[in-house]
Amino acid sequence: MRAAVISLSCLVIGATNTAAQPRADNRDSAALRYELGQRLKRFEMAWEKQPHEEARKRALPFVEKITQQFFSFQFGEAGRSLDRASYALLTANEPSLTRQWVWSLFAVPETRVVDGATKELTVTIQSFYPIRGELPKGCEVQLWFNDQQVTKSTPKKLPHTLAVPLPPLGEFQQLDRKLYFLVEAGSEMRYTTIGISQINKLNDRLAALKKAADDRAAPETIEKATLRSRVALLTDLAAGISPETDLPAGQLLANAETMLNGQPFFGIDKTGQFWLSVPIEGQKATPVRIFVPHGLDAKKPVPVVVALHGAGGSENLFFEGYGAGQIVKECRERGWLLVAPRSGALFGAAPPVPALLDQLAQRYPINRQRVFVVGHSMGAMQTMELVQKHPGQFAAVAALGGGGTIRDAKAFAQLPIFIGVGEKDTLALRGARALKTTLTHNGAEQLIYKEYPAIEHMVIVRQALPDVFALFDQVNRSK
Repeated sequence: MRAAVISLSCLVIGATNTAAQPRADNRDSAALRYELGQRLKRFEMAWEKQPHEEARKRALPFVEKITQQFFSFQFGEAGRSLDRASYALLTANEPSLTRQWVWSLFAVPETRVVDGATKELTVTIQSFYPIRGELPKGCEVQLWFNDQQVTKSTPKKLPHTLAVPLPPLGEFQQLDRKLYFLVEAGSEMRYTTIGISQINKLNDRLAALKKAADDRAAPETIEKATLRSRVALLTDLAAGISPETDLPAGQLLANAETMLNGQPFFGIDKTGQFWLSVPIEGQKATPVRIFVPHGLDAKKPVPVVVALHGAGGSENLFFEGYGAGQIVKECRERGWLLVAPRSGALFGAAPPVPALLDQLAQRYPINRQRVFVVGHSMGAMQTMELVQKHPGQFAAVAALGGGGTIRDAKAFAQLPIFIGVGEKDTLALRGARALKTTLTHNGAEQLIYKEYPAIEHMVIVRQALPDVFALFDQVNRSK
């Protein structure tokens, strides 16, 4: 959809919250952003596990509210809608007040990155959205890193703060752990995890990285740009700003330290998912999340899929949202590279995709004749922009849940294009139809348009991805 990931698809910093929610200073807004993302990921996973259309239709009325709630900054209500949609996937019954209370609670650690010498972590329990009445009697919260040290409490009022012991690092220099959070009242129970990183000599190591990142004499490389972005990220995390998603901060710091020798770090020998920043001449470096499949051969170029997220989102959205990262599975099965750049501001210009690929092609065997682009919402509009700005550079494109302005119709004449939109998409249906009409009237010969019944803006990506990749496969075979 992430999963759009809600925390990833809606920019909440500086927004105004309802009175029942935490005040939206930078720290609280970031915590809300993270929590929304977690709830959306849970919904995405529940959606994936539920094959019955009747159950999905039950969830749709709640899902339909979410986009509007995002953009009117009703984040608590968006969280409530997600929880109700997840429950509707399971049953047609109304959730009890006890269940609503249990699902409304969330935990906010004072920081997500701690020094290895820290003995305990302060955690505050809050309600993400208001529920009628008082907390259920006997409602218990439990927090732990190690099941031998479980911290239990029965809150009488909210917010409720408690201290959780941190296990020692021992022989390790850093560990990315999970903080387990359990809420239980009567027969209702909710269990979640939160990423927490312990780093030995955190401040000293951050200072050393910052000094290296500030070295202007060193040539600008992917590693140098990534190092600078890591320093900024880790500094924020150490100051108590919540990330938008669980990040392996310890691992990110440790591999940033290996970049200090000036040698290339990113390449085909390292497979899996990575966060990096790509320097573009004359522009700021662009944050990118990539998937590198196993078995790449430097002499055998492979297709690359460029994924452009929705408004207010980030490079994490296609990896963790939109069907719980379904696009990663599609690329893994095919042995294709996946590149998801961050667009930045709401409704901003498209990322510099050709320039990004120029840089990445120095590390990865990218087949420039098989560059596929898929965009959602704002990303769909940016896809249309890229085609016109760089005609002939893309093998096929897909615009999902969005429209776009067409100024140069010739760029689309022979390009395979897929436009997908939900029949219930109140945000994008009109724009998608208008895009189809414009392209058709201007001679686009390889246009596929599909409206998906009982689908709205949030779930269109997951629903349409099989059709998108069917087109990409067809084009890949034909070239």
